[in-house]
Amino acid sequence: MNKIIIVILLIYSSLNSFSQTQLSGRVIDVNTEEPLIGAAIIYGKGLGVTTDFDGNYSIFIPKGERSIKVSYVGYKAIEKKIIIGEDPQTVDFKLSTLLLNEVQVVADIAIDRKTPVAFSTIPIKKINEELASQDIPMVLNSTPGVYATQTGGGDGDARITIRGFNQRNVAVMIDGIPVNDMENGWVYWSNWFGLDAVTSNIQVQRGLGASKIAIPSVGGTMNILTKGSSHKKSGMIKQEVGSFGRLRTSIGYNSGKSENGWAYTLAGSYKRGDGFVDQTWSEGYFYYAKIQKEIGNHILSVSLMGAPQKHGQRSYKSDIATYDTTFARSLGDTSDFSGRIVNKGVEYNKHWGYLDRWTLDNNGDTIHAYEKLNTKQNYYHKPQASLRHFWTISDKFYVSNILYSSIGHGGGTSMSGSSYDENGQFNLQDTYNGNFAGAFSIDPTYSSTERKSGNYLKTSINNHYWYGALSTINYQVNPEVSLSGGIDLRYYKGEHYREIYDLLGGDYAIVNDDATQLSPVKRQGDIISYHNDGLVKWGGVFSQAEYSNDIISTFINISASNSAYKRIDYFRKKDLVLADTIIEGVLGTHPYFGDIVSDTVIYNGQEYTVHSEEARHSSTEWKWIRGYTIKGGANLNLDQKNNIFFNLGYISKAPRFQNIYNYNNELQDYILNEIVRAIEGGYSFRSSSFSANLNSYYTIWQNKPLTLSENILGVRYSDVVSMNALHKGIEMDFAYKLSHKTSIEGLVSLGDWNWTSGGEAILLDSDNTPPSFELGNTNSDTLIYDAEGVHVGDAAQTQYGFSVRYEPTFNSYFKLRSTYFSDYYSDFDGSSLKGENAGRESWIIPAYNLVDLHAGYKFGDISLKFSVLNLFNEMYISDAQNNDSYNSNYSDFDAKSAGVFFGLGRRYTISVRFNF
Repeated sequence: MNKIIIVILLIYSSLNSFSQTQLSGRVIDVNTEEPLIGAAIIYGKGLGVTTDFDGNYSIFIPKGERSIKVSYVGYKAIEKKIIIGEDPQTVDFKLSTLLLNEVQVVADIAIDRKTPVAFSTIPIKKINEELASQDIPMVLNSTPGVYATQTGGGDGDARITIRGFNQRNVAVMIDGIPVNDMENGWVYWSNWFGLDAVTSNIQVQRGLGASKIAIPSVGGTMNILTKGSSHKKSGMIKQEVGSFGRLRTSIGYNSGKSENGWAYTLAGSYKRGDGFVDQTWSEGYFYYAKIQKEIGNHILSVSLMGAPQKHGQRSYKSDIATYDTTFARSLGDTSDFSGRIVNKGVEYNKHWGYLDRWTLDNNGDTIHAYEKLNTKQNYYHKPQASLRHFWTISDKFYVSNILYSSIGHGGGTSMSGSSYDENGQFNLQDTYNGNFAGAFSIDPTYSSTERKSGNYLKTSINNHYWYGALSTINYQVNPEVSLSGGIDLRYYKGEHYREIYDLLGGDYAIVNDDATQLSPVKRQGDIISYHNDGLVKWGGVFSQAEYSNDIISTFINISASNSAYKRIDYFRKKDLVLADTIIEGVLGTHPYFGDIVSDTVIYNGQEYTVHSEEARHSSTEWKWIRGYTIKGGANLNLDQKNNIFFNLGYISKAPRFQNIYNYNNELQDYILNEIVRAIEGGYSFRSSSFSANLNSYYTIWQNKPLTLSENILGVRYSDVVSMNALHKGIEMDFAYKLSHKTSIEGLVSLGDWNWTSGGEAILLDSDNTPPSFELGNTNSDTLIYDAEGVHVGDAAQTQYGFSVRYEPTFNSYFKLRSTYFSDYYSDFDGSSLKGENAGRESWIIPAYNLVDLHAGYKFGDISLKFSVLNLFNEMYISDAQNNDSYNSNYSDFDAKSAGVFFGLGRRYTISVRFNF
């Protein structure tokens, strides 16, 4: 009898297990999409699990209608009724915080079906799966309207454009703090290596975006959000190994919140590699520390991050035949390649050479030190520190205050002059031999024993001192109406000068660039060529009103800024500053038969020289320029699945620093604010298995900066001019869950970006001197150009993307991603659009398609990931300059006249990660 009962119980148990179905998914923050570690999933009395390190859960649950409750400390618990059928299901849960947090108040995160802007959020899960040791912008190529490349291929040298606007006009922020350079607007990604180790997600808002502060978000806003302090202790160790000697080790630890409100997060990373492109080796570190303390309704946090690094670069393009003549011929290049450097391969880098630093010891023996030396090296360390205070005054009133600073130092090297050998590399040995033992290495005018260098390595230093304060308030008038506003204050000083980096066998060089110098003899570390400071002050105020309920949400934002610019030049003659007058540029020095003689100025019987107390470095007055932004929009939820939105805005933006003052410390002739008018509309559909977004944009940009330059008898003359452009297009993306194992994603972006004006430029050289002969125009220094109707270059205007992700088991996945780019018009110099070439289109690079493979497997606390980038080893051009005067002997608006970078070939990355 007992045996029969046991058999019956076993049969019942087996039938009951077969009647269960797998339910899995993720629990994330609704605003940031950060995974919530340790969230509770309750699916029956006494039955529940918690999410893992990636916010994932998996349970087996009986069929039928089931109630699932999800809770997490500090978040609103939610409960869903789910029909459990025969097939496994995937259900994700998005939790909202009980109170607003600092991210919601400061970082301006767009919320689905609420914020009326076009945006894409890239969660940490996708970043971990697809980044594969690339620079952060490269993972965004799966976002509509985004074009990112690794330019010359150096580690950290990536660039990004959104809707045809380069990253000078894409606002990049880290936890709401702007990081675009305050002089030129650029973002240098080498300074942010390792940030992915502490990133919770990246949100890309295209167009004017949802940011309240006045920032250069013409093309879009890229907000990188770092991980907050988790309620659960966690840590990780990760090791990556990749192609071309790539190694990276990362560690991280989150203490969790203690009972007395303390929490801290620590992370660090080290990398090294040889690089796909010749001599683009790299070595870098990353560190991150954040300490947080809750004191009643106050939260205080201090954070510090930085990434000291050094890497080799490929800074200049080459013509196509230099890399591959067959490829050049396929694009219509019928020129004669004889006598040229050709077929060097897509990894070719012209900037390095072989060097034997031979010396003689006391016995007269020759001592050798062979090396490969890349003359293009980048080395920087630009740490950022912040002190944050978040105050919950009530459940309706919040205040956030941030003080931040960044003190950065570094530079980039280049060669003062050299020839190329028969292999197309710098002939550094001839330079060294000439400096060390050449006929003119000993110059008795300066020394009878030391050696004079004719050519040498120099480094361009760009240090900065950046301090800022950002204060934001948010008041919830009632459940539907909120008001916010604040102030944005910044001060920036950029130091720009060039130093002698390596004298290559010599002891000194003779340089006379400094009009106030005491000696022309310059040694390693001495400043040469130029030396100036750029000072920027910024004051901004912003305000926003929002109305939101379950059906409609609207906002209107008004912000204003007042920026000031000042330039100090230490190499120009000094100004004489007296009580009753200022005499500009009169006190300097000049060589006289081997000596240095000081200028003398006599005023009211008093003699003044460059050494007088009244002598002041040449500096400009502060130039103040106002700007403002007005934008608004509305989102309408038609039902539970469909919503539409629109937004429009007007921006008046102050020009960047180089458009304000020239090299002579003089105001530019035309200083015009950049004016942007934009309108955008969109439609979204959401369901449990399918979601899609469709939106269009129309952006008019007046006074958009464009550089014009021309080489005349070996002298380069240039000007930055203001032109008008029209950017319009349509974007679509979708995601479809075919089953609990298979999902697909796709995107289409069709752009039509054109210049709509021409004009004239005043050409000057670096000393602000015009050409000395007629250029065929009305004035000898004026260039007439016409770009009307010419397509905006430097990014692909058409983009298609598709990916398939398959999970054989809950703990494994395979993903194939394909991205296709076309209609890339080469970047161009406006000076080529003159005379019979007015309005002529640039050369279009060939369309290309890249396929990446990603796979992973997780067992317990260990995760393995494998990625192959450019799986089919596609040979393609990623960046191009039309009629490149530096790299081509032709100017015919075709393939043979272009300077290009080829994209990187196939490479792999393997990583193992241990979570604890």
